[in-house]
Amino acid sequence: MLRSDHPVPKSSQLGIDEDLAERGVFLSCQAKADEVTSAERLGSEVFPRYAATLVQKSLVADDVLILRLDVPGWQASPGRFIHLHHPDGVDRPYSLAAPAWLDASTVIIHVRIISGGEMSQRLLTTPVGEQLEIEGPFGKCRYRSATQLEPILLIGSGTGLAPLYGIITDSLQQGHQGPISLHFGAATSSRLYHRAELDELKQKYPNFNYSTYADAEVEPGDSEGSPLSGALQQHPNLDGYKVYLCGHPGLVKAAQKKCFLMGASLKDIAADAFVAA
Repeated sequence: MLRSDHPVPKSSQLGIDEDLAERGVFLSCQAKADEVTSAERLGSEVFPRYAATLVQKSLVADDVLILRLDVPGWQASPGRFIHLHHPDGVDRPYSLAAPAWLDASTVIIHVRIISGGEMSQRLLTTPVGEQLEIEGPFGKCRYRSATQLEPILLIGSGTGLAPLYGIITDSLQQGHQGPISLHFGAATSSRLYHRAELDELKQKYPNFNYSTYADAEVEPGDSEGSPLSGALQQHPNLDGYKVYLCGHPGLVKAAQKKCFLMGASLKDIAADAFVAA
């Protein structure tokens, strides 16, 4: 990747993070020499790092750890993602889940605990007050709407709830009036978390609703099966919808195809598959 202070062809920026594209970053292999008047190699300032202090941590399910970080000078849209850098040299991407109404310097991430996972096992024992670093933001998974009356459908699994929750709060904070429907699943009901927060949103905002799903050990109030199947049963025609898909790669890939076949425009489908390191 290179950077230019002069206009570059849009075709050379396909797949590049939008913030970087706005700063003139482009793919040299996709640009003809006569289309770019000047360019330079990327410097470290293009990917700045920010000091982050761990101020709170809580285990909210047997496989989900929520971290709250204080990052002075930070600001980003909920739903996008950052790279978290541990002092031990390990880094991993995590989505931004802080509600839109919190101070901009607050970063909240949901960490899936993996047995033997280099980062998740470190974070389990990292003490409050530890200094970390974050890099970003990256990604295009954030609230956007041409009109505040558009229906929004969000489908996710596991810690895929993190960006979806951030996007929901951002849309509500910005006064979205159209219906907002979340379909969220996990392996078992015990791994479905953030219920109190979702219930609070549901009570406060009449246009928000959510449904929960589990593959096994299903408790009352949850549905057995896939959040994708449940979502498409409730929303058989997705023409005009904004769609957000986050979580397991298999779910996200299947949902992209099925939501498109159910009428959603490709430009209105934002997806973030959580691929294991």
